[in-house]
Amino acid sequence: MQIQKSSTLTRTITGVILVLVFGACVALGRYTSVAFFAVFGCIACVELANALHVMKIRSSPWPACILLVLICAALLLKLPSAWSIIALAVMVLAVLMYALFFKVEYENVLGTLSIILYPMLSFLLFAYVGEMELNHRVPILSVVAFAANLCDIGAYFIGRWFGKHKLAPEISPKKTIEGSVGGMIVGTLSGILLYFILKPIVELPLALYLVSCFLCSAAGEIGDLCASMIKRQANIKDYGKLLPGHGGVMDRFDSMAFALPIALLSFELYFVLLEGPIA
Repeated sequence: MQIQKSSTLTRTITGVILVLVFGACVALGRYTSVAFFAVFGCIACVELANALHVMKIRSSPWPACILLVLICAALLLKLPSAWSIIALAVMVLAVLMYALFFKVEYENVLGTLSIILYPMLSFLLFAYVGEMELNHRVPILSVVAFAANLCDIGAYFIGRWFGKHKLAPEISPKKTIEGSVGGMIVGTLSGILLYFILKPIVELPLALYLVSCFLCSAAGEIGDLCASMIKRQANIKDYGKLLPGHGGVMDRFDSMAFALPIALLSFELYFVLLEGPIA
């Protein structure tokens, strides 16, 4: 019991520090936001490569890391989006050419390309949002952070108290259907809290927060299961040890990586219909 309490305390302290750093980087401006996501994205790429290595897939994280840093720099320099697309295409072609000339096994090539697709593209999308104006950046990232994380917390406690039916026992034995439903309810209701917290910064309808939080909660649970599926295949508990009590960057951002595209789409549709494209 004492060990469990110590673990919970460590997890809580780490979570609070991470939230404060995350919030500060997002609030301080586009440079700190993009830099934060670029650094964490590179760490996540290395973590996934290590997990693949356990499965005897000798993939490399460096093409994804280099590409992430280059495109983040292009975002900050306001270069045309075509440059980022060209960089992505060139890097993929470079990986394939290297595999061809050095006779790299196809499993390893696919592993390297998978790191570019996930998590590199996920953190690139975070950086893209982090580069937006404050009144767009803050609500989108807040919805993702609140919905995904509160859904996770709600699912844990509700599943622990009321869970009886397993959700996906072959992937994550402790997750239950009751916990999943409860987590989505908690995640959705976080939209009400966000509405009042962010009202002084940006005036947005409560319905937008509720819908986006609901969708992000559902997407976040799928993201968590996908990350667990990879860990199950690799037979590892966590992706890393950078965040005490949480594991690695991949362990903490797995839900948010899936929630972000949904949140961005929700807000994009709202802003486009009322104000024009997000800049």
